Amino acid sequence: MDNTANNTPEAAPLYAGQGCLSGSTVKIIAVAAMFIDHAAAVVIARYLIDGIQTAIASGTAGAWEREHLAVYSVYHLMRDIGRLGFPIFCFLLVEGFQRTRNVRKYALRLFMFALISELPFNLAICGQIFNSSHQNVYFTLLLGLLALCSFRFLESPGNMQKLPAPLRMVFLVTGVLLPAVFLRITDMTAAMGQEKRFIACVLAVGVVLTALFSCGIRHGLRQAETLGAHLTALALCMTAADLMCTDYAGMGVLTVWVMYLFRRYKTLAMAAGCAVLSLMTLTELPAFFALIPIALYNGRRGLKMKYIFYVFYPVHLLLLYVVAVLTGLGNVALL
Repeated sequence: MDNTANNTPEAAPLYAGQGCLSGSTVKIIAVAAMFIDHAAAVVIARYLIDGIQTAIASGTAGAWEREHLAVYSVYHLMRDIGRLGFPIFCFLLVEGFQRTRNVRKYALRLFMFALISELPFNLAICGQIFNSSHQNVYFTLLLGLLALCSFRFLESPGNMQKLPAPLRMVFLVTGVLLPAVFLRITDMTAAMGQEKRFIACVLAVGVVLTALFSCGIRHGLRQAETLGAHLTALALCMTAADLMCTDYAGMGVLTVWVMYLFRRYKTLAMAAGCAVLSLMTLTELPAFFALIPIALYNGRRGLKMKYIFYVFYPVHLLLLYVVAVLTGLGNVALL
């Protein structure tokens, strides 16, 4: 999170100065949760996968699972604790977006560390140096940041009016269609089957059409065009995250965007983001415990440790993979 002053400052958050936790303290909590989660995912999960595969081959799977119930319990507890990490990072990304002096540098920094982290991420998750099946979370945060940039651009007075009228009308069409396209391609709806997927897409089109029509009636065509442009930009970023198979994918981008909508109310922003993640999968429900540190967040930066946090992500993934290799589990693939 970049907590320096913004060139185009927004209204101060209503929570500014309240609470006892600084931004750096909240980030340490998120980093600790992430480390616990990844230690379980990279090391313990490999141990369990390797053990059960061996037990299945020898016909002793049931006995092996009973003997390792405690390990399974620790694994699930660590993964539950880890659910706190991503929503807090999303919250801090929104904070950084509002406060940074240079959004371009912020985006470039995220992109640079996304590239740096990809090799350690591939090793930690797949046991391979190169693997295109899954991308690290920095790509998700970057796409979330780009969605916020589009929001700010479209909300700035006069920017929509500068666009050609045919393009504004295109936004109305794409704003209706792209959310349905996202629902069609996302893994989140894969288990629905073709018929239910089709119904979900039709419902999405109906909801968006109703929203655009209502916005047009109440606020005029220009506001409806702006809403269509918002939906277009958001759906494009979400679809890009899904196509790239980034960590948390399109719902991660939506989490960032929703938190930005409620940015002046810290607990509401976090609750809305956790609700989005829980829609993706109920295993994200423990993320709501992130409301506790966010409720205590006071809006201040705290310790100047910006690059330490950026570097920690690739370094800890690499170290955890080394631990897996040293314990003879390096070749066990998690995906």
